[in-house]
Amino acid sequence: MSNEPVPEWVSNFMLSREDFEYIQSQPELMDPLGWLHLDLTPKGDKGWVRHFNGQLRPLTAQGLSAGAEEQGHKKAIGKVHMLLTNCPLIKVDRLHNGGSFGRRTMVRGLFDVDVTAFVTTYKGRVLGYHDWTGEEGEALQVDMMRELAAWLQNQGWKALDVEYGTHYKNCINMTVDGVEVDIKLAPNMARGSQASDRGKVQRKILMKQVLGSGGGAGEERPQAEPAREAGLSEALTAVVKDTSDRVKSVARLVKCWYKYSLKDKIPHVPSVLLEVLTLAAAQREGLWYPVKNNRTAEVELFLAALTLLDAAVTSKEVVVLEAGPVWGYSRAQAESCRHTWQDDTVVVLHPIDPTCNLARAQPDREVDWPMMAWEARELRQVVRKDSMWTLLNESSLAPAIRALR
Repeated sequence: MSNEPVPEWVSNFMLSREDFEYIQSQPELMDPLGWLHLDLTPKGDKGWVRHFNGQLRPLTAQGLSAGAEEQGHKKAIGKVHMLLTNCPLIKVDRLHNGGSFGRRTMVRGLFDVDVTAFVTTYKGRVLGYHDWTGEEGEALQVDMMRELAAWLQNQGWKALDVEYGTHYKNCINMTVDGVEVDIKLAPNMARGSQASDRGKVQRKILMKQVLGSGGGAGEERPQAEPAREAGLSEALTAVVKDTSDRVKSVARLVKCWYKYSLKDKIPHVPSVLLEVLTLAAAQREGLWYPVKNNRTAEVELFLAALTLLDAAVTSKEVVVLEAGPVWGYSRAQAESCRHTWQDDTVVVLHPIDPTCNLARAQPDREVDWPMMAWEARELRQVVRKDSMWTLLNESSLAPAIRALR
């Protein structure tokens, strides 16, 4: 038995020397964080919650600061905008910075930039929506993509045409000053409009065929259309950016967990899917705009997102984010499009277009959804039952926390 004096905190807990020596053998119990457990009851100890809000969540916001990384991305975007505006092959009505960078949900060190070019003409030919759809539309998009990639390469830039992305079909990937940029080409449906927000005009026209207008029905059986999804990038950005910063911080944490801890063994989960799932969980739990004095909202939402991820896989729950009448659709309208995704393994609907399932498998990009559900259950169990020390050191979230620090 050691003759070392027993620390004062041991006496405060009225522990015997034998108990203290056992505790010494357990690294978790020698750290104050090992004694912190989640307690969401109104009068329960909130030490775990304070550490989560004060030490963990702020790590996810580091990529949002106006530091060198963000400034580098902005400069790269500026160069891409200039290139696309001056390209003789296409006439661009407007450009949109989407992706997690545009939505402010990026994960530090693990995000690229999405730029959508809304194309009015290609080689002098005015393009209507029908020119982008069907087999001929697919062939035209591939032709545009390859021609534009070749032009960019001739300008001295590294550009690679990519046929399939994670949740969109055609894009050009290029590197600008070390920054990865994905360029998507989309139909310009707001041609001739003088509206200040042409993204709203674009959404209204594109979704009329699916949802109708003025409460009326759209097409009898509308089908998913990649060109329509690409054309809705402005609307998607608007919905996510309008969300509470507290909710977006949890979305970033869920993405950090996946990208730093799980992506190598469970590849191909779309980043935007995790965002939409987290926002849908917030909506379902009444946490879209958490009240200021609700300090447990972020923890509750993190648990709810893990629960919904599990349910989407194991219970086949259809994940729907109702984005409101300006941008989105109702759950009933989503059900009217069930024929487009009812056979899919997991369904997380695009918040603007209910024919689009963000979880739909892409060629050679199958996701091990049962493993994702298992990981979600395991992490949820750690949060609910184990200590903060265990969460930070032994859970699947631990690699993400270490990478962000």
